[in-house]
Amino acid sequence: MPEAVQMATQGALSPALRRLGQCVLLSQQEIDFFEGMQNNVVAYKRGETMLEDGQPYTCCFCIRSGWAISYRITAAGRRQIVSVFLPGDFIGLHINFSRQAIFSIDALTDLDVALIEPMRLIEIHQKFPILASGLDWSAVRNLNILGEHNVSMGARTADQRILHFLLELWCRLLLIGEASSDGFVLRMTQQQLADALGLSLVHTNKMLKALERRDLIAIENRMVSVPDLEAAIKEADFDPAFLETFRTASLASTGYEKLDERLEQIANIAEKN
Repeated sequence: MPEAVQMATQGALSPALRRLGQCVLLSQQEIDFFEGMQNNVVAYKRGETMLEDGQPYTCCFCIRSGWAISYRITAAGRRQIVSVFLPGDFIGLHINFSRQAIFSIDALTDLDVALIEPMRLIEIHQKFPILASGLDWSAVRNLNILGEHNVSMGARTADQRILHFLLELWCRLLLIGEASSDGFVLRMTQQQLADALGLSLVHTNKMLKALERRDLIAIENRMVSVPDLEAAIKEADFDPAFLETFRTASLASTGYEKLDERLEQIANIAEKN
């Protein structure tokens, strides 16, 4: 059996590999190949456009640090944020199937990304089927997230949408060690939240204040925490199953035990509700 990624060495591994190591057992050869594939790193400044709607994809982006968004601006000038990409996420895994961007992509924060050539993705599928299955899981997981956002937009109230989205971000960041068991730093403005959730800025501000008054969230200096986790999960109709891995590896390191316990707690509360 190939050697599993040891999460205790997260400082030496890229975020993408930390994430893949949660769902597939990777050999040292696969680890070395994947890390070597990320040697072409480009930096973007906050607000800088990485790719515009209609432009051709020339590479796949693998986020190493920072947050990015994909979005579409309608003819009426309204922006809808479609996806929020976090460290370890891929943008353009489908590059060998569709070369043209259908959304614009901006750096939400200062951003470091690895540029991966299309042929390297094909090479992974030819040489490393286990690693390829991890990439396939990443693509399916992105679809699950989009599907859950669609449910929120169509069937959840404004306060539920916001609360559900914040819980999602927390869980996603916990999975890569970019959040604590107490909360996470929100790197989005209220306007960006509004654009992601189909709300006006005024209504978003109103709902955030209402959620804070009810002790469902607390926000201080961009640090988001959840004072009453059980109440928040119930109110948001939140079930982290859409973020689950098909994991055949475990988070075995001592450095991740506490974070994994928090994720298990969230899953257990959701199951009870």
